[in-house]
Amino acid sequence: MSDIKYDIAVSFAGEQRGYVARFVEACKALGVSVFYDRDLTNEWWGNSFIREQRKVYGAKTRYFVPFISTEYLSKPIPQDEFSAAMMAAVNQGDSYVLPVLWGDVQVPADLLHPHIHYLKAGDYTPERLADAVAQRIGIYPQQAVREVGEVVREAMQYRMPKVVPQEFSKYRELNIAFDYLAEQLSSAVRQLEDAGFIGTVNRTDSMIMLRVELQGHTVYSLDITKGGPFGDDKLNFVVGGNHINTHGNSSNGHAAPFFDRDTQMSKLRMFDLSVFCSMGGQDKEYTKEEFFDALWDRIIDQLERLT
Repeated sequence: MSDIKYDIAVSFAGEQRGYVARFVEACKALGVSVFYDRDLTNEWWGNSFIREQRKVYGAKTRYFVPFISTEYLSKPIPQDEFSAAMMAAVNQGDSYVLPVLWGDVQVPADLLHPHIHYLKAGDYTPERLADAVAQRIGIYPQQAVREVGEVVREAMQYRMPKVVPQEFSKYRELNIAFDYLAEQLSSAVRQLEDAGFIGTVNRTDSMIMLRVELQGHTVYSLDITKGGPFGDDKLNFVVGGNHINTHGNSSNGHAAPFFDRDTQMSKLRMFDLSVFCSMGGQDKEYTKEEFFDALWDRIIDQLERLT
């Protein structure tokens, strides 16, 4: 009996999670079964996720779809996933790997043979890439032959401007980002106990309050508020150590929702004073998934200095 459980398994660096998450949802909508790490948090509870992922990439998926970026090539976990898939490719053939390249990454020849065809993420929206994958793996057939006139009319269509959709709402996106950060922080802090820290997250309709303790002493504090000194269409961040000042016009940075016309995605534009960095930096744009990953990395970096 076959051990195959998924049509495709995705592998990527955290910096590309926003794009990949949309791609995964689009694949599922087309009937493609996808292995995606955040779908299996409870199923793998108590197991080694690296060992479980090796099983998937090695024998439980029909195709392996790596999103190869500069970050992907520099991180140990994506490289471990890729190595497991390459071992499976020996038995399943070269077509087992369907690589997607991110940006101008240069892939070493010993990692990916130059003759293997790949797609570039920059040429596709996540939804269009999902369509391409579904066709490639046979979930639904290629488009039927169309009349010549229809093809000609389609070819004559002109490039149109990229615009912000009429249904875009910065306040709705603000609520979506706020709820997402609350959910992810609540889930992530529960794992801090393994490192000797106690994390708690409390939220109201307008504020998320994160506190981290070490042996009964508060060592990290973060308040995320809807609105604040810079306007009601922004998330305001106040960071502290053993105490936090939540009154007045305190701010260590603020993030405003906007629609990125180039990627056709909702994002957050962060004006950072000292949330992600120790000194004020330039504005940076994130999907909500990328924003959480950057925020959590910063929290862990600060906690590691205490141990």
